Amino acid sequence: MRLVLVTPPAAQPITLTEVKAQARVAHDDEDLLIQHYIDAATAWLDGPTGILGRCLVTQTWRAELPAVTGPIRLPLPDTVIGSAVFTDAEGGELAYDLTLQDQRPLLRPSFGLGRPAAITFTAGYGAPADVPAAIRQAMLLLITQGYEHRQVTGAETTLPFAVEALLAPYRRIRL
Repeated sequence: MRLVLVTPPAAQPITLTEVKAQARVAHDDEDLLIQHYIDAATAWLDGPTGILGRCLVTQTWRAELPAVTGPIRLPLPDTVIGSAVFTDAEGGELAYDLTLQDQRPLLRPSFGLGRPAAITFTAGYGAPADVPAAIRQAMLLLITQGYEHRQVTGAETTLPFAVEALLAPYRRIRL
């Protein structure tokens, strides 16, 4: 299955203003630097390649399959299937039944086995304010640590325990 980002999130889970308040930064001189830390933390956590294995702010993805061979398990939890479109190679819509398995949608095509298909779906918690508070707080701690400890010397290279503890309930374990 190949995943393609169709529509990126409209905003990031954390704003520059929130990070500046957390880090107690009152000037605008380093806004670009802080924004880079926000971008890095978001990339580290978000999407199918992020360590959480889930989308934070709502975004649209397309899963491309070379051939439909049976039920299709979408790779992202918190997926909204109400907006899914399941099409074959010619662009015709395919019918499917939907069930949830381990918090992830499982699509069972009614027909079209053996043919290529694409599934366009929406994943994420919703707006930035809908992202769980623990994830947002972990991002604030992580970004602030990066900002305050730019000259990494040793002890600062480890992830703060608070960040790990806040993220633990949201991490997907891949077997």
